[in-house]
Amino acid sequence: MSNKIFKKEKLPFIEIRYIKEVRSCEKKHCHKELVFTAIKQGSIDIIFENKTDSLKPNELSIINPQEIHCAQLHDNLCKDCYVMYLDNTLMSDLQNSLFEDNIEYLLFNTSLVKDKRVHKTFVSLCESFFSNDTDSIEKEENLIEFILSLLKQYTSKTLFKKTDNKNSIQAKKIEKYLLENIEEDILLEDISQYMNLSIVHILRIFKKEFGLPIHSYLINKKVHIAKDLLAKNIAISEVAQRSGFFDQSHLNRSFKRVFQLTPKEYQKNIFS
Repeated sequence: MSNKIFKKEKLPFIEIRYIKEVRSCEKKHCHKELVFTAIKQGSIDIIFENKTDSLKPNELSIINPQEIHCAQLHDNLCKDCYVMYLDNTLMSDLQNSLFEDNIEYLLFNTSLVKDKRVHKTFVSLCESFFSNDTDSIEKEENLIEFILSLLKQYTSKTLFKKTDNKNSIQAKKIEKYLLENIEEDILLEDISQYMNLSIVHILRIFKKEFGLPIHSYLINKKVHIAKDLLAKNIAISEVAQRSGFFDQSHLNRSFKRVFQLTPKEYQKNIFS
């Protein structure tokens, strides 16, 4: 099986990628979705801010939304990788139905599940989404059963940190400015004038709040915006412009660093 992507308009809450030969993804980034990863051959290091998980066959990696990470090959034989992205809205619905509590979002309390049965179930689930032999409703039911089983075993009622201190409020205001002007060529001086704060202070509080420097945060946001636009079959040149990249080449380089494939490869997998 060659590289594949499952993404359907009728099932907007899930995206699955199959990667035949895994490459390193050394650019620090995060995802707005919950991400599961499993491999069949070799190993790969998933590097977080304070630890490193060495993902091996028969294990499942769990990366919470907005969790900063990157990945490096542990050897050159890492193959047959399945990556699943799950929308936060679906996860919130499932955990609220399970815990009968008005929870904003539960964090998984482990990043590595070392259970052969979980790995086997996850891989079979991913393969079923690529198959035409399984009805959509069966795929949905199996997905929900799998997620509910994980929520029961590997979550605790730990919410995303809600901070209301002055620096956090300022950092979120900077983020709002960045997102509202993401198509512009923003300079630190622009942010400094808007916030009436020194550049040094802006750099410090932003990284403390979001875990990434401003430039890395912007690139991460831009590639995710581009990914959503590409999934609508919009021309790559237009996607580059609308997601705030200088040109198509800039989009290609940045997109590949995060998603390990080019925008063209991503679109081709979805619409072929």
